[in-house]
Amino acid sequence: MFKKKIPWMILFLVLMIVSIWVIMAKSGSYSLELLIDTLKNANLPWLFVACSTIFLNIFFEGKALDILISALNKSEKHEPIKSHGLLYSSADIYFSAITPSASGGQPASAYFMSRDGITMAQSAVVLLSNMLLYTISLAIIGLFGFVSSPHNFWDFDTPAKVLIVIGSLFIISLCVIFVLILKKEQWVKKIVIFFINIGVRLHLIRKKEAKLNRVEHSIEQYKNSVQLINTEKKYMLSALIMNIFQRLSTIGTTVFVYLAFGGSITNVNEVINVQSMVLIGVYSIPVVPGGIGVADYILINGLDQIPDVQSPANLELVSRGISFYCCIALSIIIMIIGYFIQRKSMKRKQK
Repeated sequence: MFKKKIPWMILFLVLMIVSIWVIMAKSGSYSLELLIDTLKNANLPWLFVACSTIFLNIFFEGKALDILISALNKSEKHEPIKSHGLLYSSADIYFSAITPSASGGQPASAYFMSRDGITMAQSAVVLLSNMLLYTISLAIIGLFGFVSSPHNFWDFDTPAKVLIVIGSLFIISLCVIFVLILKKEQWVKKIVIFFINIGVRLHLIRKKEAKLNRVEHSIEQYKNSVQLINTEKKYMLSALIMNIFQRLSTIGTTVFVYLAFGGSITNVNEVINVQSMVLIGVYSIPVVPGGIGVADYILINGLDQIPDVQSPANLELVSRGISFYCCIALSIIIMIIGYFIQRKSMKRKQK
């Protein structure tokens, strides 16, 4: 699994370097001297809080996954599932960041879930449910930001506004798609069978009947898991709250860096609204890994609205560096440690 992601890792690094170079070379508000001076005089407690949000970002997603998996434990038909949410979320965040449309995140999480004995059908339901809640949390925060201060949206330049609107439409579409997939298990069955038939025709899949029987069994598990999670409404609500906290932790990074750089408390609401728009706008071009370039452009454009931000480009570089790049680095560390802890646990079970 990991070897197949190497080309995307290389693409991610190239995009990261190009994005940072463009900000430094082309942004009129970038100043290396001012950045160094600002960092020297930064409020260290606020900067420390900003850095702590990267762990909270990973933690809250992991907690949401743990909550959804615990809902499956309500069934008396199987042994209680012991989950490692922090590991699953680290894999999701890392691989989502380096692959287009975040396509690598869910398979990576499912891989680690399978090592804990969670079936593919169960992991599919958990991950789809969390993706739905994740998307709803974005919609809630984006709507709150627009309603509380609509002028922030109108103050963006035209390209940024277009990106935010497209991102909003994409998020609404995702919510509808995830609900339909979770409610219509027969659709999932038809899609899987379609790809099995293609695999058979291309001579990539053998023993078609055995595969179809496994599909029938998995779909039944999928249906039961969906019903179980939907029945346990309190788990869904708790997982939604965790997703909202995760989004707020990302917003908090920019807010705390702004305060560390001498920003005024009175303008915090403006920073929150701008960053919430960034989270929406990133979805306008989902094929770009991690929204690199798109997020940078919208955030600089939004920070330029705030009067006491001396250099939007400098503030963007630091806050984005913490919330995105440092978060990815921490995800890798947690994922590696979690992998070996999980392997040790698997060996203990085999004895």
